[in-house]
Amino acid sequence: MTHPQRSSRPLHRWPVLGIALAPLLMALLGLTHPTDLTASNAQHWTMLHQLLIPLFPLIGVNLWWLLADLPGPLSWVARLGAFVYGVYYPAVDLLAGIGTGRLLSQGVDRHAPAVQVLFQQGNRLGDIGNVGLLLSCGLTIVALWLLAGRTVLPGAICLLLGAWLFTQHHIYRPWGVVAMVLLSLGFAALMWAKQRGSER
Repeated sequence: MTHPQRSSRPLHRWPVLGIALAPLLMALLGLTHPTDLTASNAQHWTMLHQLLIPLFPLIGVNLWWLLADLPGPLSWVARLGAFVYGVYYPAVDLLAGIGTGRLLSQGVDRHAPAVQVLFQQGNRLGDIGNVGLLLSCGLTIVALWLLAGRTVLPGAICLLLGAWLFTQHHIYRPWGVVAMVLLSLGFAALMWAKQRGSER
């Protein structure tokens, strides 16, 4: 007797594992994130944010991944929120990360007006990205609930809590690292729930 469904199950693991990878990598990088920028850690600060530039947009990509094949205006508004996050949040790394780190590496004082302006502008743009992220996470959960029902609940809790902690703490340890771990778990659980819902 053959079991055709069993041969396809291992393939389902890869989306679950793949969607968890980016936030997990960011959690590991967050363990090395200085609590504040100083002249002594400016080089590490700059290098760290260079590594983070391609990783942060992947949170938005993950939301699009969860929304793949889900029709309707709700899903498209969720995609728009993820796009807003992906466009605006990396400004935090470019301005408040690399820009300020480079200035301190060149001997500029931490409290110089130019450094403060970069932090303020980066954070303002990052706040726009945060709104897009929270909006997208909430709408993505609703869209998946319509598909898979309450199987999305564990992933939804992890995703919303992780997204909120991230908007408050970036990836600073401890809570920013916790945020990334929760996002990783949330994405994986929601991908699993989506697969279950699609098989109904």
